Amino acid sequence: MKSKWNLLYAAIATALLLTACGTDTSNDNLDSNSNGSPNPVEETDKGTVEEPDTTEPTPDDTAGGLEDSMADAILTVSDAQDYEIAVLPNYTLTSEEPGKDSLFSNADGSLFMRIETTIKEEGTYDYLVENMIAVLEATSGGSTPTELSDAASIPTGDGIEHAKVLSVQTDNGPVTGIVFERDSMIVRLTIFDSPKEEHFSNFLHMGETIVAK
Repeated sequence: MKSKWNLLYAAIATALLLTACGTDTSNDNLDSNSNGSPNPVEETDKGTVEEPDTTEPTPDDTAGGLEDSMADAILTVSDAQDYEIAVLPNYTLTSEEPGKDSLFSNADGSLFMRIETTIKEEGTYDYLVENMIAVLEATSGGSTPTELSDAASIPTGDGIEHAKVLSVQTDNGPVTGIVFERDSMIVRLTIFDSPKEEHFSNFLHMGETIVAK
């Protein structure tokens, strides 16, 4: 009977010893693989990721670009009409006849912008638009003018309203008519450009600076 108890004690001791060994092995594995942490964290250094700039240009950005392009312009007063205009280098403002001035390219006198201003009165704007259409048709030999609606062709600026832009193609290049209101004045511009339209942007930006004296 005593020997049976001895065998039972020996079996229990052996089982406890095996359990203890298994636990130590598990701990050793944790220590060797993960520095003792049951949930190892992989460390990475990917640096700072910059997101692409999707900011749209603001009106202030556009205005700043226009100011930069006109930075060298000189404020010039018309001799024949009651307005003043910022004139870029390499262009000259002259009085063509009463009520009409011409802003010429110094490099080519056939490329110019005719400037007409008048006091805003009822019916004057509509008359100038209709007359402009007739002038463009005559200049192009009867072609119907095309109205331009892209932002790069339309004058903008403080006080500019109801801008209308029409253009025709001629053998010498495009001719563009522009009518707009600003404060108490109506302005009509007629731009005679080269086939490559090298001067349109400059003429337009200078025209945007026209204000009453």
